[in-house]
Amino acid sequence: MQLDELKQAWAAHGTMLERSLAIDERLLREVLLRKVRFALAPYILWRALEVTLGVAALVLVMRVLTAHGAQPRYAAVCAALAVFCAAITALCAYLLVNSLKLDYAGPVTAIQRDVERIRVVEYRALKWAVLGGVVAWLPAGLVLFEALAGVQALARVPLGWLLANLAFGLAVLFLGHVLSRKYVERPGQGPRARRILDVLSGRSLRVADANLAELASFERDEPPSRAAAGDG
Repeated sequence: MQLDELKQAWAAHGTMLERSLAIDERLLREVLLRKVRFALAPYILWRALEVTLGVAALVLVMRVLTAHGAQPRYAAVCAALAVFCAAITALCAYLLVNSLKLDYAGPVTAIQRDVERIRVVEYRALKWAVLGGVVAWLPAGLVLFEALAGVQALARVPLGWLLANLAFGLAVLFLGHVLSRKYVERPGQGPRARRILDVLSGRSLRVADANLAELASFERDEPPSRAAAGDG
């Protein structure tokens, strides 16, 4: 076999190898992204359920506000609860929409950034739901009970008890927000903050993030080796 024939055969072999590597990479990407979609499916369903429940709670609160809006106690409590329900529902809707809008055809790094943004917003939604719930648990329970049972429960609770609950809830909310900003939400998250986000973000986002990290690692490793093969 002549030298030119050897060169041609080697070039053909290199082309086939390059094509095989491209196919393998595409198949791996499809498999891992399919795992990401599968992992996020329960997450999307839960966010949709949260939005539905949030809208239902807002409707009930507004029903009580409409019926007793002339009474100062009802006006203050129901208006605050309506704002709280609307804010938490809006955060859940943001998470739902952005989970559905993930561009799986785009770069892996872009998908990772979008998932990380969802994780951060998920944490903030949970933080405000918990801290706000400490403030609003008593009036919220009374208003929702009244909306469902038709009994004026809020009017029968002593004002001092409501104010004491409000003061305690606001103190917990302020302390929790300060600690969160200091140890979790600050720029340049440390290992402890990452662990907290991992625990609170849920299994779906952790699995999706792990699959994206594996795919990103593969794609970072592949181009240099192929470039080196081409230079050789």
